[in-house]
Amino acid sequence: MPNLKDIRRRIKSVISTKKITQAMRMVAAAKVKRAENRVKAARPYSVELRHVFSDVFNEMRNHPSSISESRYAELFRPRKVQSVGLIVYTSDRGLCGGYNSTVIRQAFRLERALRQRGLTPKFFLVGNKAIQAFARYSNAEVLGQLANMTAAPTVKDANEISDVMMKAYQEGQIDTIDVLSTHFESMISYKVQVTAVIPVVRNFVDWEQATIPSLDDIHHTTPANKLKARMLLEPSPVAMLDRLVPMYMSNVFYTLLLEASASELAARMTAMSNATNNAGDMISRLTIQYNKLRQAAITQEILEIVGGAEALK
Repeated sequence: MPNLKDIRRRIKSVISTKKITQAMRMVAAAKVKRAENRVKAARPYSVELRHVFSDVFNEMRNHPSSISESRYAELFRPRKVQSVGLIVYTSDRGLCGGYNSTVIRQAFRLERALRQRGLTPKFFLVGNKAIQAFARYSNAEVLGQLANMTAAPTVKDANEISDVMMKAYQEGQIDTIDVLSTHFESMISYKVQVTAVIPVVRNFVDWEQATIPSLDDIHHTTPANKLKARMLLEPSPVAMLDRLVPMYMSNVFYTLLLEASASELAARMTAMSNATNNAGDMISRLTIQYNKLRQAAITQEILEIVGGAEALK
């Protein structure tokens, strides 16, 4: 049974831990609000850019002679899917609840599912947690990795991911590009998702949408009763394609990085809030235990004094 000194030491230790978790919660709360504002500001532009790219993608089918002149002609050539390029977004640090473990478990589940379908998964890992997990538990090929940036992602980081994945796609190392990440919903909620990036229109793998819902309807369709305007590509289809593809790729990866960063900070804020509350509860229980032991010790001393006094009579 612990003595009074041991309990005092534990109370002091828990109080120190509570101060740390409370400070981390406040820092995460300040950061997640800024991250939420960045996500909300980026979403409208990202959605419209995806729609424009999808429309241009479909329009380019009417210019087959021009496609071959583009640097990104491989995007429009039919290709049998054999290798799947999957980008996994995690954080660089822990102490954010089950955020990283949830994403990593889904990544390993998708890896097994793809292998069972006869496909070869190849990964680009973002965040120290994903890098460490795949180095320890997976033998899948890693096309590239990026770390020490998930708390404050930049367009430069998105461009680095885009350059590696587009090069791998054009060289035939992979036949698709998808992103496994998290979608920020609120300060206390996020969801894991798989976002299809390249090709724009395809349905080769069932991602079990009930488990991993898509970000939004990026493969939108035009209602039958709505007229579709004719699209003119100026100054030329090739110039439009060469300008739009890098912009589209960079924006997709940057937007998803922002979503993942906001989700991570929200998860950290929630985890630190729970840790602070648990520390407070533990301090209360230890204080009660300390008071009971102290009261018992005082009572014992009184009994000994009374007993000694009675013996002297």
